[in-house]
Amino acid sequence: MKPYLLFFIAFLFCIPLTKAQKPITLTEDSAKFGNRYFPGFWLTIPEAKPEVVRTNWIKAIQKGTKSKVSIDRNELTLFGAIIKDFTERSVNIMSKIEDADSSIQLFVSVESARDIFIGRTSEEFDKLSSYLNKFGKDQYIIVAKEQLSTEESALKTLEKQLKSDRKSKVKSEKSIQSAKVNITQQNDKISAINKELEMLDIRISNSSTLLSTMIDGDAKKAKKSELKDLQKKKKTLLKNINSAENSISKSNTSISDNTKNIELNDATQNELADKINKQKLTIARFQQKLKTIEAY
Repeated sequence: MKPYLLFFIAFLFCIPLTKAQKPITLTEDSAKFGNRYFPGFWLTIPEAKPEVVRTNWIKAIQKGTKSKVSIDRNELTLFGAIIKDFTERSVNIMSKIEDADSSIQLFVSVESARDIFIGRTSEEFDKLSSYLNKFGKDQYIIVAKEQLSTEESALKTLEKQLKSDRKSKVKSEKSIQSAKVNITQQNDKISAINKELEMLDIRISNSSTLLSTMIDGDAKKAKKSELKDLQKKKKTLLKNINSAENSISKSNTSISDNTKNIELNDATQNELADKINKQKLTIARFQQKLKTIEAY
């Protein structure tokens, strides 16, 4: 093999916080199929997935012909291909796909006639080179679009979480306000009950004093019944005070808990806002990466 550089298409565009763009390269070389070496080209496509490149390459070379690609592990063979992008003749295409360091290498050998291959001195050379370069570019665009889509999805997740946290904070704030209103209402209720208890205690005291001076009879029985009712009412009012105090206690707990929740929520929101800003910068870089590739 006597490899030598034909093309070097350099995107090589380093981007902080993203995968740096690597060069797409096209070199003239040869590769072994069976016991024979075939002359052709190695196309290096950065960051691509082998299964995606394989599928798209098969679609590309099968287009316009009824022939089907024969697949033997990583070797792809197509006889009678008609690819008007670089030739009007029917050609045979031998190709193979190999994993490289963070890239995919596609070898392509095009036989235009028996044992005659398109090479540097062929009239189809420039068109074939352009065809392969465009294929490599298209595959790199697929990679860049997927990367951009992943980052945009991550941004949506962060924004959705921030929106949820904001709603949670509003809910906590409403709970605090509701608890404060309840405390005021319960305190007013306790104040009213205490006034009523003062009057009730006077009536109970008067009834008790009067009862101690009464002789047995229906009047005394009636007074006892009245006193019993007053004492029962007092018991109910005291229960109401206890219930109001419990309600106030729960409201105070709610205020305390929701205040802590808001503090944690604010910290989380600040963290999310920072992540969102950084994610937007990351997306901008991936957008620029895609534009750079598309503009080649």
